[in-house]
Amino acid sequence: GTEAEGEAEGDAEGGGDGRASGERAWEWRRVGVGGAAAPSARHKHSLVSAFDSLLLFGGVQRGMAMRGFYSLDSVAAAAAPPPGEGAGTVGDDALGRRESVDSLCGEGAVLPGRGDLTTVTSEGYGEATLGTSERLVRLLMRLTECVPAMEGWGGGWNLDADATLLDIGSGYGKVVVHAKLLSRCRAAHGLECVRSRVEISNLTLQGLYGELDRKALDDDLLRGVSFCCADATREAVLRYTHIYAFDRVFSQYTLAALARLLQRSHFFVFVSSKGPRTWWRHGLSKVQPVAKMRFVTTGRERCTVFIYVNAQFVPGV
Repeated sequence: GTEAEGEAEGDAEGGGDGRASGERAWEWRRVGVGGAAAPSARHKHSLVSAFDSLLLFGGVQRGMAMRGFYSLDSVAAAAAPPPGEGAGTVGDDALGRRESVDSLCGEGAVLPGRGDLTTVTSEGYGEATLGTSERLVRLLMRLTECVPAMEGWGGGWNLDADATLLDIGSGYGKVVVHAKLLSRCRAAHGLECVRSRVEISNLTLQGLYGELDRKALDDDLLRGVSFCCADATREAVLRYTHIYAFDRVFSQYTLAALARLLQRSHFFVFVSSKGPRTWWRHGLSKVQPVAKMRFVTTGRERCTVFIYVNAQFVPGV
């Protein structure tokens, strides 16, 4: 869509009295976070750029494997112990390689089935540009400063060293890595239902470790970054302070399932491309919008993303 269409969509979704049933309406506004990265952040910014470059390499790796140039089994075989060092029978060794290959899908991966409507109806892809990802993360880092109504709310709302981030529909993992490197949050996790995207995310993350100098490795700069192939709506509850979803391509079926999950989850901030009326209609009544910003994808699409707070944790409510 064009910028005008994105603007109209954002204003239409975000307008009105900003009130859900039984909830208080909070002041909210469009915000922008500009400015160049501080000199002390130059190394982190270079790593962010390196991750974007490595994504292409990860995609080439995955594409070559799919076309038979080499098998992803060879990746696992290279990491497998040599014969005689913990290796069992031939069957056991083959099983070990398969487990290693599956590890590219992330710890605790549960591959969605073909009949799972919450995933097969929402496999479209949209990727934030590097600049958009950085502006979003910097806004979340200073949310209580950027939104006047949140002044004096205390901790938990800003994306800082004590925060945890979940990206629902993480794609190739760009926002997850950007958030970790810029904010140094405690953990940044991506859930994605398309297996190939998770494999590329994890291959790229492995490559990024090779870009770190010794000091960055000692500082555990990437500790807490992880990706997993699973259907987020099958989780019992989400326990992250900040939840981001590029849900522009999510079906109504998926939105309804996600709304039920978020309604029973414990979070402080939720970021979505869907306006408040959409979420309230699906039963997510405890969120209130406090800000919105322009969002640009690598496909030159433009839309508005909304920053919501969990009204259950708002001071004085």
